[in-house]
Amino acid sequence: MEAYIVLREEEYPTLLNELQKQLPASLMAYYPLMLSQKSLLPKFKFIFVDEWPEFNCVLEVENLPEDLSPHRMYGYCRREEFCVHLNRMICQRLQKSSSSINLFGGPRRMKELLSDDADTHSASKISALGSCGSKRVQDTKPSWVGGFDAFRVSKNTLKKIEVPRTFTVTTIKREYMDLVLSQWQYTGSYSDAKEFFTLTATSLESVCILNDSGEPVAWGFEQHYGAIGLINVLPDYRRKKLGSAVVSLLSEKILQKHDFVYAAIEAENAKSIILHKKVGYEKIDVYPECIFTWCYYENGKEKADESLQ
Repeated sequence: MEAYIVLREEEYPTLLNELQKQLPASLMAYYPLMLSQKSLLPKFKFIFVDEWPEFNCVLEVENLPEDLSPHRMYGYCRREEFCVHLNRMICQRLQKSSSSINLFGGPRRMKELLSDDADTHSASKISALGSCGSKRVQDTKPSWVGGFDAFRVSKNTLKKIEVPRTFTVTTIKREYMDLVLSQWQYTGSYSDAKEFFTLTATSLESVCILNDSGEPVAWGFEQHYGAIGLINVLPDYRRKKLGSAVVSLLSEKILQKHDFVYAAIEAENAKSIILHKKVGYEKIDVYPECIFTWCYYENGKEKADESLQ
């Protein structure tokens, strides 16, 4: 017996409607599905829920080649204790693939909660949740969990920042992506980084500021998980308010389509927090503990295959 139900495509609008009702906590599952339904991003390979039509958690699986790793998935739990169900879904996927998994979404305390579950839940409880896999799979937990604080701006709080006259504002073009990704510290984490982020930057909203020679010097774009991101200003052009201008202009563009714009910022990133607050962003707290969470599941089979090469 599987630990999940596979939804049919005709059921996706119902799921999207339910996720919308649970915003902003459901953002990292709602936003990719919303974009996919609007054909701005590719359709999902599978969408799983633990129950239907009522559900406690959902897992959305991108349609990626099996040899590409990690696979991107998007998850949401109605309450943090339901991450046990979500984890079972992910473990079932790990059994059927050699790729590791990068999960967007889920509670910040996911790894801790799963450790508690392994200590306190009996085998009968595991069976009741529908998992019939091996003990190795039942005990699998994310090897890394990270959470970012959520900041939000609205039409009423957004402050407009003017761009200095010597600069030109445009959107991110395909020919700019090598430069954009060279400035992003996580580029090497995705083997399809250029293909995926080129699609994201050119399909969704973006802002790029050019110098008087027509070269990109500052940029940012709408992310697939519901936040603005990859905000960057080249070192020689900092302290000119270009970063604030990018955030302001990009937020304004997205607010023309949605009632909300979010930023996911690490608590230690004081400079980014100050920048976003100057533009009108305010920190928000949402149960279960945060909106933006990333979990990484390392697949042992993938590691074993690499050792044989």
